[in-house]
Amino acid sequence: MSACSSQRFPVSDHSDGSVFYNEDRSVNFDRGLLDMIKWKFSGEEEVWPDAVVDNVEPNFSKQLGQGEGAVTFINHATEFVQFEKFTVLTDPVFSERVSPFSWMGPKRHREPGASLAELPKIDVVIVSHNHFDHMDIDSLVAVEKKDQPIFIVPLGNKAFLEENGINHVVELDWWQSYSSDAGFDITLVPMQHWSARGIFDKFETLWGGYVVESSGLKVLFAGDTGYNKQFKEIEEKFGAMDLSLLPIGAYEPRWFMKDQHMNPEEAVQAHLDLRSKLSIGMHFGAFQLTDEGIEDPVTDLVKSLMSKNIDLKDFIVPKNGQTTFFESATPDVK
Repeated sequence: MSACSSQRFPVSDHSDGSVFYNEDRSVNFDRGLLDMIKWKFSGEEEVWPDAVVDNVEPNFSKQLGQGEGAVTFINHATEFVQFEKFTVLTDPVFSERVSPFSWMGPKRHREPGASLAELPKIDVVIVSHNHFDHMDIDSLVAVEKKDQPIFIVPLGNKAFLEENGINHVVELDWWQSYSSDAGFDITLVPMQHWSARGIFDKFETLWGGYVVESSGLKVLFAGDTGYNKQFKEIEEKFGAMDLSLLPIGAYEPRWFMKDQHMNPEEAVQAHLDLRSKLSIGMHFGAFQLTDEGIEDPVTDLVKSLMSKNIDLKDFIVPKNGQTTFFESATPDVK
């Protein structure tokens, strides 16, 4: 593969220097207008309630030691992860809509489980890709004003943040890591998805998930992804995960969504591929992006776990605001 004249990035097995590709080149992300019309006029979309009020109170107060962590589900793909010596916020979304417009686009059906002001100090923000329900600029700017953390993004996304006054930004390619004297390593890992902020910039920035290692813990944040070989690759490189944050929503209709969004059954397989001690479902219940009902990801996940005789305690679905404490499978490892 040769670099093109507009090369902006290193040429690799997933980039020609100007656009990026998935590991599996056979997946289809070239859905056109006719496919969109077919989907939107299929009449299969479930009606979500205007608002669901079932948030719970978070618990940020526990003092954590070596091999101990806590994760609070805020909403959608926003998780607040606490380690012994630092904190991570994933794909922060606190806005009313996930859209380029303030007056139209997917509107929230559940409030965040904690406001930004309620969160303890945020040391690191990781952003998986530039879709509006994952890279919410208003929320990122608010986080910057609150705590001035380090922001870690996939290649090509730094400019979106810097043009909005966010300056401490690190860009990573797949399998590249950021290490800190604070005692953590964060590695961008491949996921099967795509990127775009507009009509004409598809695939022009990278996407991915992250493995965060600190205090004897290994945590995977998968971001947004279809199911493929990436989870087995991650386990081969890093070993079993202590915690995996896996998307379980936005999966219907399958003919349209399969390559880009896992369904609960595939999330369960990812849990097994990763040999995850604990997995937590996310990317559901806040914004209606696809056709399934608001509670379908939860009920479908339980069915999938039971069909594989997996203990329901090993793969849980928290309420917005719910804090889950977890431990390393090998707590003496540093």
